[in-house]
Amino acid sequence: MARIRTWQKFRPLRRLASYDPHPHQRAFHQDTHKYRALVTGVGGGKTRMGCEEIIKWTQLYPGCLLIIGRLTAKSLKETTQRRFFEVCPPELIEEYNQTDEHVWIRTNATFHDQDSGKDLPVYSEILFIHLDNPGPLGSLDISGFWIDEAHEPDGTEVPEATFEMLMARLRHPVGPHRGFVTSNSGGKDWVYTWFWGHKKKKEFMGWTASSEANAKYLPEGYVEELRRNHSDVWVKRFVDASFDAFAGQIFHDFDEAVHTYHSLQIEISSSWDHGCGFDFGVGAPTSVEYGAVDRDDDLYIYDEYYMAEAAPEDVCNHIKARGFSSVYADPSVVNRGPNKKSPKQIYQEHGVNLIPASNDEDYFLKLFIELLKKRHKDGSAVLHINADRCPNLVNQIKQAAWDPLTLNGTTHDKMKKMENHALDAFKYFMNMYGLHPGLLSPVVPGGKQKEVHMVNGNWEHESLWEDEDLDKDDYPFPEIKREVV
Repeated sequence: MARIRTWQKFRPLRRLASYDPHPHQRAFHQDTHKYRALVTGVGGGKTRMGCEEIIKWTQLYPGCLLIIGRLTAKSLKETTQRRFFEVCPPELIEEYNQTDEHVWIRTNATFHDQDSGKDLPVYSEILFIHLDNPGPLGSLDISGFWIDEAHEPDGTEVPEATFEMLMARLRHPVGPHRGFVTSNSGGKDWVYTWFWGHKKKKEFMGWTASSEANAKYLPEGYVEELRRNHSDVWVKRFVDASFDAFAGQIFHDFDEAVHTYHSLQIEISSSWDHGCGFDFGVGAPTSVEYGAVDRDDDLYIYDEYYMAEAAPEDVCNHIKARGFSSVYADPSVVNRGPNKKSPKQIYQEHGVNLIPASNDEDYFLKLFIELLKKRHKDGSAVLHINADRCPNLVNQIKQAAWDPLTLNGTTHDKMKKMENHALDAFKYFMNMYGLHPGLLSPVVPGGKQKEVHMVNGNWEHESLWEDEDLDKDDYPFPEIKREVV
């Protein structure tokens, strides 16, 4: 294979400051965890640090094969790859094949070639690869990897499956058999989940740093100008490296200091109107969100059930222990599964009626956003969520985002698919609350059943209507029929 000496044109005529790592960068370089992540604000020095770490590996592990990757080929070549050639000493680069994006790096190591009887040089290798498709990685055995900008500024991100594939390919004969990720904050995405969240294991370590951490290498007044000229959400994400701000965030108006409370701060009265929303899961979590409306029309979400692979009997016991025999649910609960029973029938056997609710996402978003903005005359909010007992709902509200594939200016088509089971349960509760204001729930815990729907002069609960009745012309709940049919 011909090796093309064309790397010089990728080395711009500029002099970079000598590398004097900041405390967070030094901690990164010295850390021994197998997998590391650094999330910073813009100008935080993460790409320079990544280049220096890769170059260090090429010298410590002669003969290694390393991957430098970014989501798209364009962003890889224009940013990460360009910076690498700025940083890497030219005397280390033996060859660069532009077609294959393959670089050979000189090392001090040699090996004795028995055929020629000579000591020949050992080269380390670097492949620049775009990571929007994990498939081609399946045939590589690699020594290490670096994912730069796992979450792009436009909201797109390197697939989590790509990260998992790279971890699985660390089986080259030469080490270090390690990997790291650098990025701006993408909210509580897969980077957060693996390095700070519930997937974090002993092999993982993460750091965050604001833009100020790299201030001595930035133009004077750079960070101050960013803070002055951008929105609070933008600053939180791109300057402060906050995980609570990210591209495409939907519920900007949600403020934990305003919309949440702690258990001992508010007592929920049994005389208020109560209701709950239910999202059914098999392998995925089953979620129930419990709410109440007081006499001032303030809405309180005061309890939550959230469990993966939950047994229906356990869920029903949780619901009934809080005084409910009916919950608002995804309209698909009337669909029968492989055992010829629908979730509605299964839960009915355990004494809980699943009432098909509206699944209108646009209606929910409009209703919820209006509720977040609504205030009493004294400025206090009308929505209150128990942060102690409803952590999944709070987290999923904060992380709800528009699908980046549907972003078009200020127009958004649908929410991004992610773990949102608590938010879905809340949606069914909210949609029925919005469709029937003042008639929130057919059940008040500790009280009597409320007469909500009248059929032929008699009260009749929606749960008594089996799915085959949807075809009848006189089915009295058109909003449920629209969602189910």
